[in-house]
This record gives sequence, C-alpha cells and structure tokens, in this order.
Amino acid sequence: MIVRKRTLILVISMLLNVLVALLPGYWWYYSAGGMVVIKDSLFSFYLEFLGKELEIGIVINYILFAFRFYVISVSLYYIYLALKKDVINNYLLITWISYLYLLDPLIFYLLFNYVVGYVTPTKYPLFIIGSQNMSMSYKNVMITILVESYPTIYYWIALFAGTFNLISRIITGRLSKLS
Repeated sequence: MIVRKRTLILVISMLLNVLVALLPGYWWYYSAGGMVVIKDSLFSFYLEFLGKELEIGIVINYILFAFRFYVISVSLYYIYLALKKDVINNYLLITWISYLYLLDPLIFYLLFNYVVGYVTPTKYPLFIIGSQNMSMSYKNVMITILVESYPTIYYWIALFAGTFNLISRIITGRLSKLS
C-alpha cells in the first residue's frame, strides 16, 4: 500500500511537469512604456523593441523548444521507472525554476539601476508586480516610463506544479523509509 501511494504521488508530480512543459504561454510579462516588451518562461521567450520582434527571441525559442522535450522525456522516463521498476526519482527542475522566477523583478531592478544607471541616472523600483513609474534623467530631462511586470496564469500553474513536486519529494522520501 505504501509503495502504491509513493508511486501515485510521483506519477502525479511528473505528469504536472509534462503539463507545465506543454503550456503554450509565457510565465512573466514585462513592458517599459511599450518600447520594450519581454514575455518569458522556461520554454518560450519573446522580445520586442519599438514595436518590432527581435530575431534573437526566435533563436532562443528553438533552444527552448528542444529543452521542452527534454523535460517531457525525463518526466515520462521517471514515470516509467516508477511504474515498471519501482524506482522513485524526483525531477525538481520545475520546482527550482518556478521559485527562481520570483527573482525576475529583482533582476530587472539590478539591470536598470546598475547597468542602465551606469549610462544615465535611473530610479527603478525595487520589486514590481503590477505597474509603476520608472524615472530616469537624460540630458537634463526627466523621463518617466510606465513599467509593467507581472506573472501570468501559466506561471501560477508552474509554481503550483513546482510546489507539488517539492512536497512529493518529501513525502516519497518518507514513504520509502517506511517500506
């Protein structure tokens, strides 16, 4: 009975990884006054500058598309191992990446205040989820830009799956000790 519970929890966890890998949308959306728009996730990336999609985003998406199938393959292989050989392996990539995505607003803060701020004085708010104004000075002119940064529903699904993966790792580890 313990072995069945352990296997079921792992299978659900790995199926959630597959679901996240198959999600068609982006996890986070960023916009700096509409001049720069970034939409990204672990499996897709979009970059627009002044209304034009940049080619680098297309190249990155080819790599991320292959990575999507890697995550699906590993997750399905772990399901196979659990069902056929009773080997319990947890694949926690979705867990760690979904938690690290919470750092995205902090990364933009550092980028704007210390990289862009090196060129021109910039005051970017520390942690934006939603929209806020960012101010910068250029040639003695104060420029204010509306900055938007928010997670999408696909991010919350990935975070749920990642959290479930982490919990399943703890539970399957405890159940393995009992059997």
